[in-house]
Amino acid sequence: MESAARFLDEQFGLTQPRFGSVYGFRQSRADDNWESDRVTAARVFIIHISEAEGAAIEQRSPTHARWGVADLRRRRREIQPEGIVLLTAGYVEGWIPDGPISLC
Repeated sequence: MESAARFLDEQFGLTQPRFGSVYGFRQSRADDNWESDRVTAARVFIIHISEAEGAAIEQRSPTHARWGVADLRRRRREIQPEGIVLLTAGYVEGWIPDGPISLC
């Protein structure tokens, strides 16, 4: 979370990010064909931002866009890692419990 907070501050000027109580993770198997043939993990955190913060990020970087859950679902095949749309929709809609959720 410290690394994510530092990244958000450096890239977007978000100095006090509010992390969601749900986060996703993907753990590869040791036999997966990765560059170093080792187990890797990826974590996906949900950060709450205000409308003003979202607008500031959008102005700062034209490649960033604000999407609602309907937009995410419509473009789910373009979004990585696999499972992030379901994680985000479940969090926003309130049907995923707090804690870690596997994205495998």
